[in-house]
Amino acid sequence: MRRAWPALLLVALVALAYWPGRGGGFVFDDYPNVVNNTALHVTGWDRDAWTAAVFSSNAGLGHRPLAMATFALNHALTGADPVPMKLTNIAIHALNACLVLGLLGTLFALADPGGDRRRREWTARFAAAAWALHPINLMAVLFVVQRMESLSHVFVFGGLWLYLLGRQRQLAGEPGGGWRIVSGVVAGTALGLLCKESAALLPLYAACAEACLLGGRDASGRRDRRLLLLFALVLVLPALAGMAWLLPNVLAPAAFAQRDFTLATRLLTEARVVMDYLQWSVFPSLRTLGLYHDDIVVSRGLWQPPATALALVALALLAAMAVALRRRRPMLSLGLAWFLGAQLLTATVVPLELVFEHRNYFASLGVCLAVADLLLLLPRGDSARRIGVLLTVAWLLFLGTTTLLRANEWSSPLRFASSEAAKHPHSPRSAYEYGRLLVIATRYRADSPMVPLAIRELERDRALPRSGILPHAALLLLAARAGLPQRDDWWRDLTGRLRRDPVGVQETSAIASLEQCARDRQCDFSIAAMLAMFDAASSHGPNAEVLNIHADYVLNVLRRPDAALELWADAIALRPREAQYRSNRIRLLIALGRDDQARREIAQLRSTGAPLGTNERVARGLESRLQRSARQ
Repeated sequence: MRRAWPALLLVALVALAYWPGRGGGFVFDDYPNVVNNTALHVTGWDRDAWTAAVFSSNAGLGHRPLAMATFALNHALTGADPVPMKLTNIAIHALNACLVLGLLGTLFALADPGGDRRRREWTARFAAAAWALHPINLMAVLFVVQRMESLSHVFVFGGLWLYLLGRQRQLAGEPGGGWRIVSGVVAGTALGLLCKESAALLPLYAACAEACLLGGRDASGRRDRRLLLLFALVLVLPALAGMAWLLPNVLAPAAFAQRDFTLATRLLTEARVVMDYLQWSVFPSLRTLGLYHDDIVVSRGLWQPPATALALVALALLAAMAVALRRRRPMLSLGLAWFLGAQLLTATVVPLELVFEHRNYFASLGVCLAVADLLLLLPRGDSARRIGVLLTVAWLLFLGTTTLLRANEWSSPLRFASSEAAKHPHSPRSAYEYGRLLVIATRYRADSPMVPLAIRELERDRALPRSGILPHAALLLLAARAGLPQRDDWWRDLTGRLRRDPVGVQETSAIASLEQCARDRQCDFSIAAMLAMFDAASSHGPNAEVLNIHADYVLNVLRRPDAALELWADAIALRPREAQYRSNRIRLLIALGRDDQARREIAQLRSTGAPLGTNERVARGLESRLQRSARQ
């Protein structure tokens, strides 16, 4: 128990801090990845169904199968209830807290093997608790889909700890260090990549530990060439190969076509974003932290805004400090190196969105490590040490309280949306989400007192820069279902924005919601307005998802099956590996009695799912439908 109580206490603290947030429901990217991902909704133990579920994510190069398997397991056991999914995320974070505790304990032992053991252990416990309770990590826990991030770090933390244990044995001249070193880096990275690409940075974190603490030396104090070879194989060569593959893609004209920033402006903006991350990690603010940061101003030059140049200088100074302090303050140096290194995937050239807090799941550990070194290891005199202890306790209480308050904001979907809209009044996403939940609260009754509130919030969102067409779709859905007037300016503005701006995921989601309501006969939309919407969405060139939605409308509302077949064929030509498009076309072919054509399409569906057989379950279901149709 003496050895176990710190880990047990960490688990209890994590559970206590996050418990209020278990009822917050699904948000944002949870919908395409979990809620609306029908392949993920397994209910039994059919092998083909599980294969399809495990590889059902379109995010990342490898489909993140291990993370998707855990979502499928949640669904198989408890259905689409978000509460068990959030509880699973909390358990994963608690496990990570225990791994971080072990990792830091080994790290401090390696840094100061002959020092004060008790002081070293308490410093590791403080840093682990600060990381476990840090509010910037909340998005990787209560934002359901970001289990991908936290689960990948089970293997990052575990692999890094195993690597350090191996180095500890190696430096002590004990056997068994070699296999721990290699398996920690190689297996940890490989397993982590099955959850999310963030795990690719594990070799870099190990290399930073070598550079700041261990010097790449063996038990005799000489340079260990085997370590150099290992890092050449697991870090340098993959990095070069990744850049060779990545750079042509990010330099292509289409890479940033759906963004309101270029590669150059992204790099400028990310300098400010990283400095914001550092500020939020040291002094997290309940009024600043949030899910939606789409209100950030894009840097258009070094002095537009002026904070851009200052951020670039600050980052250069932090990097210089990390190098300069390696000898005198190795733990502070390592903390800075880990914080900066963790930003290399998401804050550089990859055309991702600009700001998300969950990207600091590992970076925040670097900050906690640096703070622990400054407050608990740097002070020398008794008075200075007492002040350091008081500051650590105060900071830890501050972090835990802020996380508890943030988790409380997640206690209900409407409460969360309201708090996000209040904290980020210029964020189109937060305004839309609040308006959308107000619309749901109206129950589509014209006499609901929520109707004026919903319209006001959605109109406010519509007026914000970069708001897209989501508020227009919500206003039209509310009006149509509640029997209220559908304003012409809503339709005009919607089609105008579709012609003006690139069509991305949010636009196709809005179009799909309008089409589904019309298809289900819940909304009486003008055919002319709907067709104008599809025409505007296609004005930038063919879009597979727009074609898919248009085909559904043409079939179920306009009753033109041949035109729908052509539209689905065009969608398949653009995205031949998207099973849903071909499945829709096959079902229509069966309904029209075109059996031979349907059989050929089923064979194509199977081939696109090979060699893993991810489409086998869908293909067998379509064959059964075809056989029933033939018997009738």
